[in-house]
Amino acid sequence: MAYVETNDGYEIIEEYNASIARKVTFLIILAIILFLTFCFICTLDTGRDFSMFSVPRIIWNNIAGVTYEKYSAGWWDDYILIQKNLPRIAGATIAGASLAVCGATTQSLMNNPLASPYTMGMSSGACFGSVLAIVAGFSLGSSIGIYGVSFNAFIFGMIPVAIVIALSRVMTLTPVTIILIGVAVSQFFGSLTTLIQVGADEDTLQAAYLWQVGNFYNIGWSDLQLMSFFLIIGSIVLILMSQKFNILTLGDDSAKALGVDATVFRISCMALLALMTMSVVAFVGIIGFVGLIAPHMVRFVIGGDNKFVIPASILSGAVLLLVADTISRMITSDPIPVGAVMSCIGGPIFIYLILRRSSMFKGGY
Repeated sequence: MAYVETNDGYEIIEEYNASIARKVTFLIILAIILFLTFCFICTLDTGRDFSMFSVPRIIWNNIAGVTYEKYSAGWWDDYILIQKNLPRIAGATIAGASLAVCGATTQSLMNNPLASPYTMGMSSGACFGSVLAIVAGFSLGSSIGIYGVSFNAFIFGMIPVAIVIALSRVMTLTPVTIILIGVAVSQFFGSLTTLIQVGADEDTLQAAYLWQVGNFYNIGWSDLQLMSFFLIIGSIVLILMSQKFNILTLGDDSAKALGVDATVFRISCMALLALMTMSVVAFVGIIGFVGLIAPHMVRFVIGGDNKFVIPASILSGAVLLLVADTISRMITSDPIPVGAVMSCIGGPIFIYLILRRSSMFKGGY
């Protein structure tokens, strides 16, 4: 107590409070940007003349059960926004938030800036499962088909996590070892995906390709229920455990001294992240770079405190994928898969962030 009464102590406290204020302000700004972006995108390509500020009212009236005379202006606004456009926009928001928070958490768990659900092999496993189902005859145009493909993607996407859990029971796995296992599994599933497509016909190849690059063509309200459930539950759990993620960045030995069993904690979190990732990939396919870029952008602005990085990544990931999906719809008359657009946006941004951070730390990450 005597120390904090000194001038240096007061300066440290003031600097800490100012840092917290900046981070909270950044979260508020991100939330406002997400809200405005969401409302603005809802007004695009609708054929209706309603402003972005009327979007919350239309959504609220639908939730409240307000009815309109059929084919009236209010009826058309409600039909086009809620039934036609909103499932895709909400899907992009939820998927972006889920992939970003999974990426941020994976990077903290592995203490590695290149860690993500994609580099851990989960996405490649899911891709193989979905392509296998499509080649086997499941049609994405039917409700049975889409859920059959989604279920297969979910099962095979969990295999890399099961491999890591099984190996962790017989040997000690470091973060680097886990990432290398993920890369190896990813390459293995990638080769299997290529092999099963060799004998496929043209239509099957096209359907498999669209799934691999990610899209929101077939997303519906029923699909969003599972995605939303895992996003909400998973995000709450991860935010509550954010302090343990901060401890884990100090190293496994330091974490153990502070009461955190790094191996058990890491494996438990990976299981949760796999569920969150698969709930997205199983319905929209493989969308890369969101889990890498969003956390990096956030850490570049507010530092590495996971109490703020995790919620900020949720918001920034949602904005990032919303913008990418809008570009994919508006750039040509025929929509481009959002995964391809996200890769075009994400590649240069990621390279810039890596080079900028490397120059700041004189060549080191």
